[in-house]
Amino acid sequence: MWVFFVLHARRVSSRRLAALGAILLVACRGALPHPPYSAQPASALAAVEVGPPPGRVEVIPPRPAGADAWIDGQWILRHGRWYWLLGRWVKTPSGATYSPWVLVRAGDGAPWYAPGTWRDSHGATLQPPPPLAIATASGESVVDPEGEPEDSGRSLKTAPAAHPPTHDDSAAP
Repeated sequence: MWVFFVLHARRVSSRRLAALGAILLVACRGALPHPPYSAQPASALAAVEVGPPPGRVEVIPPRPAGADAWIDGQWILRHGRWYWLLGRWVKTPSGATYSPWVLVRAGDGAPWYAPGTWRDSHGATLQPPPPLAIATASGESVVDPEGEPEDSGRSLKTAPAAHPPTHDDSAAP
C-alpha cells in the first residue's frame, strides 16, 4: 500500500497526502482498548481432562458511554462442560488488572486451565465489573479440527461466581 503513495506522491498535494495517511493510520489501527493485563499465577491453573473447543466468532457491539475496555469472549469450564462467555465492554475498576484465560500443557501433554480473572494491585481476585454491552455469537455448533461437532454448552452473558482453585501450587506444571 505504501508503494501507492511513493508512486503517486507527485500527483497528490501534501495536504491531501497527510489527510489520506491519517485516515489509513486510524483505519489500520483497529485494535480494541483492553484493560491493563497481568499474568495468570501458576496457582490459578487447574488440571482439565480436555481443552476447550475452538473459539466462537463474535459481533462486537459499539462502545457504550463509560466503557474503557473490551474483554474478549472466552471458554469457561463449569460442571465438566465448556461454556462460551460472551465478549463485553466494561469500565475497568480503579487499579485493577485483568488476567486473560489461559490453557497450558504440562510436559506430559496434560492440559491445565485458568479462567479470565480481575485482580487488585496485590494479585487478589476481584469480582468482574458489570458488562456495559455484550457481544453476540452465532448459535451454530462448534466443530473440532477434524470437523466433528464439539459438545459445548450455551453462550453466557455473565460469568458465574468465581471459585478459586483448591489444588496446591506444587501440582501446577
